[in-house]
This record gives sequence, C-alpha cells and structure tokens, in this order.
Amino acid sequence: MRKAIRAWLAGAACAAVVSTGCSKVETCSVSPIEIEELREDIGVIDKDLDGVHEREQQLADDLAAKQADLNSKKDKPAELRARLELLKRGSGRIEKKKADTSKPAPTSGDATGGKKESS
Repeated sequence: MRKAIRAWLAGAACAAVVSTGCSKVETCSVSPIEIEELREDIGVIDKDLDGVHEREQQLADDLAAKQADLNSKKDKPAELRARLELLKRGSGRIEKKKADTSKPAPTSGDATGGKKESS
C-alpha cells in the first residue's frame, strides 16, 4: 500500500513539473525607450568606473613613492644622532659633561668636613 502511494505521489509530481515546464514564454514588457535610457546609464557608469580605475592607479603609484621615501629615511634618525654627537663634541659639550663627572661630589657640611649645626 505504501509503495502504491509513493508511486502515485511521484507520478503526480512529475506530471506537475511537465505540465508547467512547457508553458508559453511571456513577452517582454519593457519599452525600447527604457532600454535606451538604461544603455545611456551604463555608458555613464562605465566612464565613472574608468575614472575610478585611473584614480586607483594614481593612488597606488603615490603609495609606492611614499613607501620608497619612508624606506629611504628609516636609517636617517641614527645618522642624524651620530652627526649631532659629532657636533656636540666639536662644541665641547660632551667633554664638559665628562669633566663634571670626574669632579668629586660635594660633601655636606663646612670646609672642615664637620657637620653643619642647624640654628
């Protein structure tokens, strides 16, 4: 009994597909004016797209140039620090600092080495 019901349902499904699958094709209800307007819109969009692609290429070139500039300047801080140290040595700043560190630290108290009395 189950096989008969399954067979009948399968046959009904196939009949429904066959009967609706072979229907007459409907005609297009779009006017030729609408088609021409859409073609013009597509032309405008294509031009805009070309402009966007040109801008994208320009920005990619600018980015590559800036990346190259950045890579060339990565070692610049170390070079400038070395140059600054050289200039400091020439002006005597570093030697003065070294000389200041070689002096003995002042002791608290008076010249005799004793403690100061608080008043």
